[in-house]
Parts: sequence; C-alpha cells; structure tokens
Amino acid sequence: MALAAPLLPRSPARPVIWAMGISRVSRAFAELTPAYAGQADFRIVDEGFETAARSINEAARQGLVDAVVAGGSNGAYLRQHVDVPVILIKVTGFDVMHALTTARQLSSRLALVTHASTFPETEAFKQAFGLDFPSHSYITVEDAAARVQGLKRAGLEVIVGPGMVSDLAEQQGLAGVFLYSANSIRMALEDAIEAARLARIEQRRREYLNTVLSHLNEGVVAVDAEGRIQSLNPTMERLLGLRGDQAIGRLLEEVAPAISLEGPLRHGQKELETIQKVNDKVLILNRIPIQSGGELLGAVVTAQDSKAIQRVDRSLRTGTGVRPVGTRYELDDLLGRSPAIERVRELARLYAQVSSTVLIEGESGTGKEVLAQGMHRASPRRDFPFVAINCAAFPEPLLESELFGYVEGAFSGARKGGKTGLFEAAHNGTIFLDEIGDMPLALQVRLLRVLQERQVLPVGALEPVAVNVRVIAATHRDLRAMVDTGEFRRDLFYRLNILRITVPPLREREGDIEELAEVLYARAQRRLGIPRPVRLPAFVKARCAGYAWPGNLREMENVLERVAVSHAGRKPGRKELELELAVTVPELYAGSGRENAGCPPLAPLEDVARASETAHVRRVLEACGGDRAAACEILGISPATLWRKLKNGTA
Repeated sequence: MALAAPLLPRSPARPVIWAMGISRVSRAFAELTPAYAGQADFRIVDEGFETAARSINEAARQGLVDAVVAGGSNGAYLRQHVDVPVILIKVTGFDVMHALTTARQLSSRLALVTHASTFPETEAFKQAFGLDFPSHSYITVEDAAARVQGLKRAGLEVIVGPGMVSDLAEQQGLAGVFLYSANSIRMALEDAIEAARLARIEQRRREYLNTVLSHLNEGVVAVDAEGRIQSLNPTMERLLGLRGDQAIGRLLEEVAPAISLEGPLRHGQKELETIQKVNDKVLILNRIPIQSGGELLGAVVTAQDSKAIQRVDRSLRTGTGVRPVGTRYELDDLLGRSPAIERVRELARLYAQVSSTVLIEGESGTGKEVLAQGMHRASPRRDFPFVAINCAAFPEPLLESELFGYVEGAFSGARKGGKTGLFEAAHNGTIFLDEIGDMPLALQVRLLRVLQERQVLPVGALEPVAVNVRVIAATHRDLRAMVDTGEFRRDLFYRLNILRITVPPLREREGDIEELAEVLYARAQRRLGIPRPVRLPAFVKARCAGYAWPGNLREMENVLERVAVSHAGRKPGRKELELELAVTVPELYAGSGRENAGCPPLAPLEDVARASETAHVRRVLEACGGDRAAACEILGISPATLWRKLKNGTA
C-alpha cells in the first residue's frame, strides 16, 4: 500500500481521511489537501478497487481511518466493499462544460466518457458549438478500456473523462482531458471532513452505548430483520453460554432455540416479561421489535436471570425504608422445666415446621415474643427476615402505613419514593403481630385480606404486591369474648386461630419460679456490670416463689434488678437486707396479690397474728418446698422454734 504519509494512530482532535487516487486524481489530491490540514489528517493512497478495499478495511478495524474520498468507478466499488463512509467526487454541469470547452480547443473530433451515466449538459454544448460528438458511460475498468479503444478506431482524437479514462486515452495515443474540476474535488474533501466528523460522533455514541451495555447485569442482544445477531453484551454472552465473536451474524434461534422471535419479527408484537428456560437457566425475557417509518428493522431481546430477580426482590422488600429486627432467642431460651412450659416448647417445635398462622395467647410478660422468635429460628424461614410490630403502639393511620406501606404521593407528607410496609419487608420470613386484639376493626378487614390472598395493597397503590410470609399473632386478651361483643372480627379470629399456643403465667408454672429467679438475677448482675456476682439469697428466692407475679417474667426481671442493685458490692446481714428490700421491692413483702390466686404471703412470723402462726408456718414451709432452713430465714425463727410450732401447733 502506497501512502503519502506513514500510518500513524489517529489524532484524538482531527479525523483521518484517506484520499484514494490513481494518477491524475492522486495529483489533484496532493495539490488541494494541504489547505485542509487544520481540519483533518489526509493520507493520499494510490490504490484502487480490491487492493484499496482490503487496505481500508484493515485500517478501519484498527481505528485508523474515518472516511474515504474517491472518484468514478473506484469510488463506486469502494462504497460497496468497505465499512467506512465513502464520499464520491461529484461531476457538475460546470465540470462537463469546462472540460468539453478545453477538449474543443484541441480538436473537434472529441468524445465524452463518464462513469455510470451521461450528462444532459452535453446536448446544450453540442447545440452551442454546432458539434455532434459521442457520449458514453462505463462501469468497470474493462468497460472503460474497451470504450477508449473503440473511439480511437472511430478516428476520435480527444477523450474527456475521469482520471482513469484520461490515462487510458493517453496510453492509446489520444489526448485526455481530466473531467473533475478543482472545485468539485474541494467539495468532496469538505464533504469527507463533515462525514468523518459525524462518523466520529456516531462512534463515540456507539462506544458509550457499548460501555453502558457491557456494565448491565441484564443481558441484551440485537438482531436484524432476519433474526441474525448484530450485537450482544457480556451478560447475554454468559446467559447464552457463547462468545460474541461466535454469535455475531448467526441466527439467534440457531444459537438459542428456546428464544423464539416469532412475535416481534413476524408480527411486530412486543413480548414482555415472559419466563423461558434457556441452557438450564430460568430467564425473564423481553422481546421488542425495532421499527422505523413503518419498516421492521429487527428486534432487541433483554434477559434477566430469575435468581438475580429473586435476590433483588428480597433486597427491595427488606431494605427500602424498613429494617427488620433480628432474632435473639431460641426455643430453649424459654426457660423452665414444669410440664406446662415443656408442652409449650413441644408445640412450638412442631408448629415451626409448617407455615400455618399461629395464635399465641398469654398474659403480658409471659414471653410471647421469645416464643415467636424461637419458632422463627426453628423454622425453614430462619434465613429470612423476622419483623415484629406491636399493634397497640400505633394510631390507626400510622399502623396502616407501617403494615402495608404506601406509594409516593399517597397522602400529604408521604415520603418521596414511598415506603415499604412490614408485610413486604418480611417476605419469605415471619411477621409477628403482637397485641393483635388491639388492632382497629378497619385494619382487621385489610389484615384478613392479606391472610386470604397473600397480597398487600400499599396505601395509594393500584396494584397489589404478592407476599410469602408466615404470620404469628399474639394477644393477652380473650379474643373469643371480643368476638362475642363485636370488638374483634369473627372471620379474622378463625383465620388466626389455626394453630394455637397458650403460654401459662408464672403462678401456674409449679417449680419454675426459683430457677427463673436465679437465672434472671444472674442476668441482672451481668447487665449492671457487677464485678463479683453472688447467688440470689435463699429468703428472696422463697419470697419470689410465694409471689403471684401478675406481671410475669417482665415484672420478675424488674424486681430482681432492683434486688441486684440493693445487694451489689455489699454483704449486709439478713435483717438489714430484708429491711432494705421491704422498701425497694415491696411487692415481695406487702400483700402480694397472691391471695387473690389462693396463695399466702410469705411474711416473717412476727408480722402474723398469733392465732394464725401455725398455719402461716406450714404455708411458708410448703412454699419453700420443705426447705426448713429457708423457711426459718423467712420466718425469722430458729430451727428449734420451727420444730416446736409444727409439733405443738401452739405459740
């Protein structure tokens, strides 16, 4: 390949244009291109046809040429065989008239030979000069050579035509007049500069688009009207299991038979969000026809891996404006060895293995949320969110938006972008509705629909959102009685009351109170950071066993924390500590409320009427499980006095 300048990488500021010239055209380019040096890098290439096409395509693959200028049959050939814009030198009527005038000065025996077509201006010239000369056209080099030879045999002396024709005429001993004017070549050079500028803009757009597509997690492939792949991004290569260079030019239905293009290419129809199995992957496909001016140009197919969509779905449900609470408790954290609590744990483990709705009943403070968290941790949903809400803690409008979420603009003051509700946040996991008995009736209707349809409708939304969530509800109220009084919907009660667990109050957990008191006392000391924890005094433990605990575990935690504070870092005597505790934890010393449950208060003997002493001694001893030392400590008497009271039954 002959170049007027070495082949260098393109300037980032100026386009690179190749001027393809043979003989006279090449010389004309050499004279005119320096005037445009500030606008483009011109390289004059003295090649034509097949050789020129190979050189141009190789340079184009390396990004070393933006546009080509050529004339005549050479330019027409290159337009059909190269991948960059080719600008032809256009012959104007002025060019024809000027060249014929020059030829007429040489001889009246002249002829005009042009590429592809003749020019109407020749008739005007013939009439003006009273001449009659032949006008011919050619397509190939061979055509041009045959025309020139024939004209020579016919006795003509001057041939007007493009550079190649002029050269052929001179080779035959005839005069050759160059058809192209300097102005026409200048116009072609300027058109080439503009075409190269636009080509660079288009190239930058393509590079930008390709960069965007290459970073998409969504697979994209574009096909022509025949269904042949024109481009695809790396994600689509991965989903289809083949490289781009293996796919370009092949039919999409050949490389991926499962992806039919019947709809977009045959009928011009969109096919959105269809589910298709491709190469052992379940993909979500969108197939869209590409049309322009009513003409079908091809189609674009986008694909997403269904697993990725599931991950995003879970992230959206759990990460948009909602922070699901974590679980801290296992079922084994529900302490106690009484038959009642053992039965609760047994049922909880059984119910954890299914997704049916569970209703937990029990007084406040009995550990209903501990039970709910433990069931979640023991269930197949353990790796998904556990979301808890207290239905009594919110007014009705706020509770509605918390549970079901809302869309942007749903109401005045709504957060931009909306808010995900707790049901969506708990998708695939568990939602714990505490104090369900305090839910307003209007919201009970919406909750019933969620339980029936497994869909939630955010406030202000038009389309429901499907949810897969396990519901655990809890209440300290008698829902059956509330149903009878109209405070709770009967149909919702039946929806909730599928699996039921009743958590017993502490007063019904025989044998558990002392164990729980020890554990909770130790936790209280750790929480307070007491450096040298001590065991719970026996007389306090016995008083705990004799107290009714209307607040259940929650009350026991608070009481024992107060005991820990009073006992921290000190070694007071029993009398001194008891006097202090009588002030700080009067629940254990005054009328404890256990009388209402049929249980006696555990008071010292000196505080009991003389006539009731023996009965009181027997009740304290029973409350202490037969532990005479603990009973003596509570009663404030010696073992001998205790023995005497029990034996004689007298003061």
